Order: sequence, then C-alpha cells, then structure tokens
Amino acid sequence: MGGCSEVLKVLRYLLLLPFLGASLWATPNVLFIAVDDLRDWVGHLGGYPGARTPNIDRLAKRGISFTRAYCPAPLCNPSRISLLTGVAPYRSGVYGNGERLRDCLPDAVTLMQHFRASGYSVRGAGKVFHGTSAYDRDSWDFFFKQSGKKRSSFKRDPGLPKDAWVRWGPLNCGDDEMFDAKNAEWIISEM
Repeated sequence: MGGCSEVLKVLRYLLLLPFLGASLWATPNVLFIAVDDLRDWVGHLGGYPGARTPNIDRLAKRGISFTRAYCPAPLCNPSRISLLTGVAPYRSGVYGNGERLRDCLPDAVTLMQHFRASGYSVRGAGKVFHGTSAYDRDSWDFFFKQSGKKRSSFKRDPGLPKDAWVRWGPLNCGDDEMFDAKNAEWIISEM
C-alpha cells in the first residue's frame, strides 16, 4: 500500500505543475518608450548634471535601460522606421520625414507586429512613427488617437520670425493639457 500512496503523492504534484508553470512563465508587460532628442540627458545616464528625471530613473532601475544606443539616422522618420523594422535607411530608402512606412517597406514586420505574433496585445500612443505612418494598422491592436486642434488652427506666436511657428520654452497651459500627459494617462489605464 505504501507504494500506491507514494505514486498518488507524485501524481498530485505533477498535476499542479502546469498551474505553477503558468505563473512562473507568465508573459511580462513591455513598456517601450521612444523619445526624440533626449540624448543621455537623464539622471541615470549622467550626461547632463542639471537633468532631474526621477520617473525615468525609477523605471530604469526596475527594467532595462539601453546605455549604448545609437541613432541610425539624424531625422525622426528614417531613425524610427529603422529602429522599429530593423531595416537601415540605406536599405529602406527612407532618408527624410516625408516617406511613409508602408510605401517604402510594404512587407516589413515591425517590432509591434513581432510582439503581436508572439501573443501580446499591442497598444500605442504618441509619435511612434512619423506622420500618417503612426497609425499603421498592421502594427497595433489599438492606437490611441487624440482629438484636438490641428497645428494650422493654432495662432502663431506674435513677434516670431516668419519661418517659426511657436516659441520654444514654457507654454501657457497645465501639464495635463499636453499631448504627452494625455498619452501617459491612457497608457497607464491600459496596463
């Protein structure tokens, strides 16, 4: 009889393994933050001593921070398309901000598509790709599009040169009115 009870004990533990494994190998959330023109001017990278970035510093301690990242191109669009497809600008033909992702690379698999194919639910917000490519239907399960005034409907700041549109510096509105804050609020609600 002792042999039978030992077998039952082993079977009981074997039956629990799939349930234990589900929590051990659960798919983690991935938060990918893309920032233009940031350089190494965040606290944990130490590139500019005057930078105060407590939230990014906290995220860096809890996750992965790439400390030797290099830009594939000196403009938004070719750099972003290269980063998110793995295709260098000299191969994609994307050298400026006017080209659209699917016009140049109709069959490219983006990083987001790779995550989707691996079972992730992929959501996006903000200026991930440039221009109308941001809403690439193949890349997202859902993309948060903000409604609001178009750039051309804003008044140009008086006293600026004719080729300037807005004064760079503090704006006369609260942080919660900025697109970045609205994006962050939505992303937090989705996680």
